[in-house]
Amino acid sequence: MALDVGANLGNWSADLLDEIPSAEVIVFEPSKEAYEYLQKRFVGKTSIQCANVALGKENTTATLFADKSASGLGSLTKRRVGHFGIDFGYQENIQLFTLDTWLENNGNGRQPNILKMDVEGHELDVLRGATKALEKVSVIQFEFGGSNIDTRTYFQDFWYFFSDLGFDLYRLGPREPLRITNYSELDETFRPTNYVAIRK
Repeated sequence: MALDVGANLGNWSADLLDEIPSAEVIVFEPSKEAYEYLQKRFVGKTSIQCANVALGKENTTATLFADKSASGLGSLTKRRVGHFGIDFGYQENIQLFTLDTWLENNGNGRQPNILKMDVEGHELDVLRGATKALEKVSVIQFEFGGSNIDTRTYFQDFWYFFSDLGFDLYRLGPREPLRITNYSELDETFRPTNYVAIRK
């Protein structure tokens, strides 16, 4: 089972199903408008379940900030992006759960083995709320970039988190994944980059 956390309009899940039609996917998207789009996009696909919530390190209500409704930039942090000419003034009240809590209440005993995250700087929060779920997950894909400046999270945090759990870490490049065998401060590059952590 795969989890698409921060699904936005569902492109990652759609690509996964193109490659693995039998895959079971749960998509998490807190934006009401994006969630409604997902429901329409995947109508009739019984292998996909849509959840209109955000995932993080606690169970609470929260505010989703963005430049507009259903934006792919939506974050639980009000990002400082005026230097890009972007007004981050849109706000939406949402529900926030830990992944462990959500699966306990809605997972019907299912255990994920693939976790994809694109939650604009709050990926570590998702991981910290998924202690039980991560015992079964073998592949984790996540984005690291400019939003991590706003949330003050660094690649070093991910390096030690995954090293402690026994994962190898790879940077996804244009030709092939590049394994990161040791942490370097040169890894603190805030251009949007995708990484994959694979359990050893």
